[in-house]
Formats: sequence, structure tokens, C-alpha cells
Amino acid sequence: MPLLEFLSEYNDLASLAVRIVIGVLMIIHGMPKLAGPSRTQMREGMKQVGVSPILFDLVGLLEFVGGLFLLLGLLTRIVSVLFILEMIGTIILYNTVLWKAPIPRGAFEEAFKRTHGYMFGWELDTTILACMIVTLILGGGAFSLDSLLGL
Repeated sequence: MPLLEFLSEYNDLASLAVRIVIGVLMIIHGMPKLAGPSRTQMREGMKQVGVSPILFDLVGLLEFVGGLFLLLGLLTRIVSVLFILEMIGTIILYNTVLWKAPIPRGAFEEAFKRTHGYMFGWELDTTILACMIVTLILGGGAFSLDSLLGL
């Protein structure tokens, strides 16, 4: 549409904005899975609904390191694919296992309090999924290490 064609000039800024927001969000989501007062409760809660502790740890590592890589714009498309796979998995998990099975009492209580209830629900996962599809298409943009390194 010619009317909005001028917006194409800002693809690099759009990519940067998405990378910053999702990168910070994923770091925030990954940190408590790796270390923190609610890590044990979260890990045990996920174990009780069928998620192995090793997978829980790998997801925490992906979210933290992948979030850092997104902020830097390093291996952006690879990280995007990994986050797309994670979000598809969490959406499926939420809408099948977690939706039907009661979550053990207290398993996520501390994390829920700390995030004021915003940490749970597939809506956020769907939004992250959409952002990662956009990032997969746009790449890291001019303001990224990918661009600087010619990746």
C-alpha cells in the first residue's frame, strides 16, 4: 500500500524494538528458572505436570542466554527459531496438560506473587511467538551484532 510504504524505512528500528522487548522479557523469565528463591518450587511444580527437571533447566538456560543474544542481535534467526519452538511447546502444554490437570498447591505461588499474576497464561506465549516469527523474517537488522559480523 503506497500510503504506508514509508514505514519500510524503519524495519531496522522495528527489529531492534522487538529484540529489546522480547530479549528483556525472556531474561526476566529465565532468571528465576536458573537461580532464585522460587526455582525449586517452580521446578517441582513442572515435574509434577510431566516436564522433566532437565528440560526445565534447558528452558531456563535458553530464555536467559537467548534473551541476551536477542538484545545483542547475535544469531538472531537461530534464537528466534528456538523461541518459536519453545512457545509452541508451552502453548500446547498450557492448553492440554496444565489446563486439565490441577497444578499442585503452592507450586507456583511465590512466582505468581512476584509477577502479580502476569507470568501465567498462553496469551503471553502467543505474543512472544508472533514477535519471534517477525524477528525470524526481519533478522537482527542494522543495529545488531549479526549485521556487524556479517551473519
